[in-house]
Amino acid sequence: MTDTLFLCATSRLAQTLRGEQPPGQAVWETRQAMTIGQWQSGLAEEALLCGIDDLPQVLDPYAERLLWEQVIAESLTSAAADAAPLFDLPGLATSALEAHALCRAWHLSATGNADETRLFVGWQQDFAARCRRAGWIDGASLRDRLLDLLEVGYLSLPARIVFAGFDRLTPQEERMASVLAARGVAIEYAAFSAVDKSFNQVFACADSEAECHAVVAWAKRRLAANPAARLGIVAPDLASVRDRLSYLLDDALHPHAIRPDAAEMPRSFNFSLGRPLAEMPVVRSALDLLALASGRAKQEQGRLSALLLAGFWGASCSEADELARLDASLRRDLPYFTTPDALLRLAARLAEQAPALAAQSMVALAGGLEVLTKAPRSQRPGAWGACFRRALAAFGWPGERPLSSHEFQARRAFVEVLDTFGRFDAVLGPLSQGAALSRLRELCRQRVFQPETRGRPAIQVLGVLESAGLSFDALWVMGMNDDRWPPPPRPNPLLPAEAQRLAGSAHACAEVELDFARRVHARLLLAAPEVDFSWSRADGNRVLRASPLLAELPAAVDLVERVKTLSSQLAGQDACVHIDDAQAPPVGSGEKVTGGSWLLRAQAICPAWAFYQYRLGAEALDAPVEGLDPAARGTLVHGALEVFWGAVQGAEALAAFSESGLQQAISAAVGKALDVFELESRTTLPPRFRQLEGARLCRLLERWLAFEATRPQAFTVIAREQPAEVEIEGIRVKMIVDRIDQLDDGRQIIIDYKTGAAIDSKNWAAQRITEPQLPIYAALVNDEVVAVVFAKVLLDKPAFAGVAEARDILPGVQGLGDDKQKVFAPAEFPDWVAVVTHWRERLHAVAREVKEGVAGVSFTDAGDLRYCDVLPLLRLPERRQLLQAMYVAKTEYSSAG
Repeated sequence: MTDTLFLCATSRLAQTLRGEQPPGQAVWETRQAMTIGQWQSGLAEEALLCGIDDLPQVLDPYAERLLWEQVIAESLTSAAADAAPLFDLPGLATSALEAHALCRAWHLSATGNADETRLFVGWQQDFAARCRRAGWIDGASLRDRLLDLLEVGYLSLPARIVFAGFDRLTPQEERMASVLAARGVAIEYAAFSAVDKSFNQVFACADSEAECHAVVAWAKRRLAANPAARLGIVAPDLASVRDRLSYLLDDALHPHAIRPDAAEMPRSFNFSLGRPLAEMPVVRSALDLLALASGRAKQEQGRLSALLLAGFWGASCSEADELARLDASLRRDLPYFTTPDALLRLAARLAEQAPALAAQSMVALAGGLEVLTKAPRSQRPGAWGACFRRALAAFGWPGERPLSSHEFQARRAFVEVLDTFGRFDAVLGPLSQGAALSRLRELCRQRVFQPETRGRPAIQVLGVLESAGLSFDALWVMGMNDDRWPPPPRPNPLLPAEAQRLAGSAHACAEVELDFARRVHARLLLAAPEVDFSWSRADGNRVLRASPLLAELPAAVDLVERVKTLSSQLAGQDACVHIDDAQAPPVGSGEKVTGGSWLLRAQAICPAWAFYQYRLGAEALDAPVEGLDPAARGTLVHGALEVFWGAVQGAEALAAFSESGLQQAISAAVGKALDVFELESRTTLPPRFRQLEGARLCRLLERWLAFEATRPQAFTVIAREQPAEVEIEGIRVKMIVDRIDQLDDGRQIIIDYKTGAAIDSKNWAAQRITEPQLPIYAALVNDEVVAVVFAKVLLDKPAFAGVAEARDILPGVQGLGDDKQKVFAPAEFPDWVAVVTHWRERLHAVAREVKEGVAGVSFTDAGDLRYCDVLPLLRLPERRQLLQAMYVAKTEYSSAG
């Protein structure tokens, strides 16, 4: 064995020491460097192979936590069966595991009168008894057992052991050093400081984003000056800034990595913090596929939708377009909660119209579901692992295209988890399919995945613990706020706080954390010739302060930099070409323009909206909602009123109803509307939900019809859901009018039902009519109309809103010339003919815009765009940026003048 062994505080330091080349040597022996845990595993194997000790099977951290969970669950069930479901068992198990490890590492005794401590003592005894019966041992206890063997002279040892990168040793580690020294091993401690004294400065940044910009600008400047420099970036809370730092480093150092084919190109930076294996796309797809057959119970439509578009199964590449079309149909035709079987039936129905619709993928989906459905109801984890592999093979996972390097590594890691799932057979016993998948998903969430790094990146981004023992040419320590550094204490809740404080165990109290932070701070100050620190002044509206450990360091003289991102460079004055894209091609001869009155509405609000949606055919995908969305509820109200007035037909019949008779008529109309809705939407509402929705509709109609009964003039409903068609400037406009009433003198009223509170009829007097359907009918289809109104079918404030030729036609609707009528100015609209003429002229003007290809992004109120399907295409952020630049330029010009 090599004479010297380096026992390292972190695996990163061990890897660094193994990879270092001694100065001036072309051939050298690789250092023996490993963590204490890795060395401990080697000693345990030696003890078993040499017959020194019949060591029990070592529980890995996840199996140990599962055993603690079982111990606690049984304890709580016997002591407080009713309250047991209220406890967070995984959280309690994690705390118990940590408490047990603290007892071993810091020689703590779990004694005290607190209820939590007494419970833990019982759990610890039960845990130890189960381990003895099953022949298991936990990692912390194994270390003591190995130290006992070393103490009596067993196991081979090197001549020299160097403890590298430790900020402090636990009593258990100190005992190890003493035992090793007693065995004649030379013990040394190494911190690997880069310098004896460094140049320091502290940057105060506006917020976390500004701090990230400053760090990346510093790294870019340093690498530009010396491409061979070794730079370090350390953050106490690396997880909170990882994504932002990664994006900025990519943006500043590798702008070409924005291309999809460069996603896995080698970077000049590396993060010590990996991501959960379950978050890797290829693994997430596998877990989602296995979750489909969880009893084939209903699940959210969004999960099926994500699976169809995710790839990594079936013919997801060659059938990508077909799967996207199937996803659009899924959103439109299936309810919020649906099943994989319903998806297969939908695909089969659509295949009758398009025989090639995702045929291979649907065969793979059915095959995988069949494997999972035929599996035994309960079996051990090892058997489930094999079953899941067969199912994934039937699903066609991981897809038909070759995997990238990162995807291949993630797949290999996931297959390893599946193949070793059987190691939990003894701990977990037989499981249902759902429980097995839940445990598998949990394992993948806990396993950290870090793709293999090619070469030695110039920039290392680390947490404070991962930086132990490492040295750099320059170092930046960020996030040095007093709420994070020193870290807040986190004493274990199951052990006496005073005992933890006296022992000085990790996270025991503020004094312990301050001592730890000072040790780390001193180490970081010597990790590079130049060490910069930074902190944030604010987090939103919360004012922040610098860490007290920065008090003795000088403030930076230089201003905090902001890195020039790719987007900011492209937005520069010379980088972009501004194109006036407000003009689209005119409507050609024979071109069909769809949309009807909705086309004219969109053109009046924003011409680009009308062009993108109704001439180019862009539209948003349906978003599934649980139950009924507002549009569906509005459809039901329309349907119920259509059925009711089809039977009642007017004011006279309405007035003749008795109270019970009216309720029966309303109930019949609501029932018919629900039947039609279910038939047309190809869905079946749950019985209880249908009952509740029916009761809501009955209350709403009763309230509305009571309001209709107050109308001052008798009326007859002569049309319901009346289709109409008219040609405006060569554009054919189709529409459906909800209802047309006729008064006794033959005059007609156009009514449009509205079930939302936001209703705007004021635009009817404007130059751009944004609610054009009723004005189109009144001005271009029917000459007998004397009132155009919205019927606000609401429980709280039912009303009519609109305009009429004279007062007293409808309650609450003012006539032209009435003093209370504020929309149509008497000077501009002296009579009904003037109103109709205005509508006709403005509607033709808007239709002419469509015909001529007017398609600019212009609008009066951004709130009018809230229902725009093509909002991303309008590029409103870019428009705001352009207007702001124009305003700044105009201001500067005015100031110069």
